[in-house]
Amino acid sequence: MGSGSADSSSPSASAPVTAGAAARGPRERMVIHAADLIGRDGVAATSIGDVIAASSAPRGSIYHHFPQGKTQLMVEAVRYAGDFIATRIGSLHSHTAAEAVADIGGLWRRMLINSDYEYGCPVLAGGLARRAEPEVAAVADEVLTQWAELVSARLVVEGVDHGRAGSLANLIIAAIEGAVGLCQTRRTVEPLDKVIAELSALCEAAVVGP
Repeated sequence: MGSGSADSSSPSASAPVTAGAAARGPRERMVIHAADLIGRDGVAATSIGDVIAASSAPRGSIYHHFPQGKTQLMVEAVRYAGDFIATRIGSLHSHTAAEAVADIGGLWRRMLINSDYEYGCPVLAGGLARRAEPEVAAVADEVLTQWAELVSARLVVEGVDHGRAGSLANLIIAAIEGAVGLCQTRRTVEPLDKVIAELSALCEAAVVGP
């Protein structure tokens, strides 16, 4: 499946994290669009001016809503992006862990294609900004840990041993994050599709047991 026809020059076209942002208040719009911009450009390259322009927020309102400035905005944007994925992992109660992995893969597939491979993971980008923004990186660490715990919990419910579930959950998060980067580099969703297929099979095998 090739790249989509979305206009990648517009931040709102980059990923579904911005869906419905126009109906939110200025503070929420800034957080949502900051997450989108971090996913495309990273923390260092995302300026307050870029966020204001993308969110159509009133100029001068940034320090009213975020008195600690850019760091506070970046922290909240990474948390928002983390919740966006965590909600999808945790809310699929009727699905198996393998199906949850496939669903998350499908979500990333759409985000990559719709953004013409410009949009990566805002949470990982936040974690990689530790030298300049240690508070943002600390929040990214919390989010990635939460994702792994949610996946692990689903596996445990299906009867997988706690230790095995935690190890497999760590592999799932690491593999998907890496696959997204490969897709961006190679401009194809093939790496993600292959990784999701293998991870789903691993989940199913772990549930069945030896």
